[in-house]
Amino acid sequence: MWGRECDHSPLSNRSGLRGVERPFVLPPLSIRRASTSPADYAAFADLADLAGDEQIDPSQPMSLDDLWAFDRACERSGAHSWRYLASGPSGQTLGIGHFFPVNWLSEPGTYWVVIRVRHDRQRQGIGSALLAQMEADLATLGGRRLWLFVSEGAPGLSDAFQRRGFREQMRSNPYLLNVAAASSHDLAERLDRLRSSHGLRVSTLAECRAEDPDWLGRVYELHAAITREVPIPEKIFTTREEFTAFAVDSPLALFDAFFVVRDGDRYVGLSFMQRTADDPGLLHQELTGTLPEYRGMGLAKIMKLLTIAYAQRKGFRQIVTWVEDTNTSMVAINSGYGFVREPGLILLERPIAGSVAQRLSGSVAQCSSLDRSAHPQPAAV
Repeated sequence: MWGRECDHSPLSNRSGLRGVERPFVLPPLSIRRASTSPADYAAFADLADLAGDEQIDPSQPMSLDDLWAFDRACERSGAHSWRYLASGPSGQTLGIGHFFPVNWLSEPGTYWVVIRVRHDRQRQGIGSALLAQMEADLATLGGRRLWLFVSEGAPGLSDAFQRRGFREQMRSNPYLLNVAAASSHDLAERLDRLRSSHGLRVSTLAECRAEDPDWLGRVYELHAAITREVPIPEKIFTTREEFTAFAVDSPLALFDAFFVVRDGDRYVGLSFMQRTADDPGLLHQELTGTLPEYRGMGLAKIMKLLTIAYAQRKGFRQIVTWVEDTNTSMVAINSGYGFVREPGLILLERPIAGSVAQRLSGSVAQCSSLDRSAHPQPAAV
């Protein structure tokens, strides 16, 4: 399952970076780029249990299979997904780092950075050292900007990164709906009016599959088009096969909770939910959206009501969806139908500075004196 094990010394010539022959070491900390071995993936995943709740980002996979699948998907698309392990003198993993490209932006060069540090080893410079090492590598790869998440529940952490030049770009929050308390609506009249006024109809994915031999390609292309316009997409699929594995073949998929707006043979809008593996009463709203030329018709509202009606009919307890504060129309729709905003994540951004060597030197001195969803966050630095 794990494939060929490779020796990827973090800053060796094998990694494609020139001029560095050995791992970057800060006494008493050693940082290396993780290999593809099961042991390194396990060390990366295990650290999630020791990092503290304020570092959790639900958009980031943490099971061994999820980590492996994520990296292989990046490889297939030619993207860099590099993971790092920070270890103490005994070899114990004290922190982890990860970067990968924000591939839904039109301009390349922005990388998502993830940092986690053991809860009992935070504020000792480990997070700073991991960030400095990854930024050095990204500068060599031609990266332009860093993105990272911090929790709204850890304001001191956000302040610390902003002192290091990061600036807040947006906030992403979970919105929860208590299904039993949600209002019921007459959808038949709205759907009839949609058909008579605009020639549009709404089908479930089950109905699309039964009626349309090209249903899978059409829904994949629609999902990809809508995803490119979401500020922080929940899921990015580089191939139709990856989308199929998630939305069609997954045991969590619900064909009758997947709604598609159709204009003749064209698929123009969708909204779908999936079950949650560890909570049978919770539905996760994955994506709601329409193509640009079909906006302003109330389609998102109708689809949102269809998902709520499904949850009411099937006896689910809650629906959760993540929305960015810059997506004001979707914030308004969710709030209007009873979804309640919960504490979430702050997206911070900083240009990748040219003078990386100076920051690396500063981090070495600092450590020698011993210092997040769609979604892990950096630990305190």
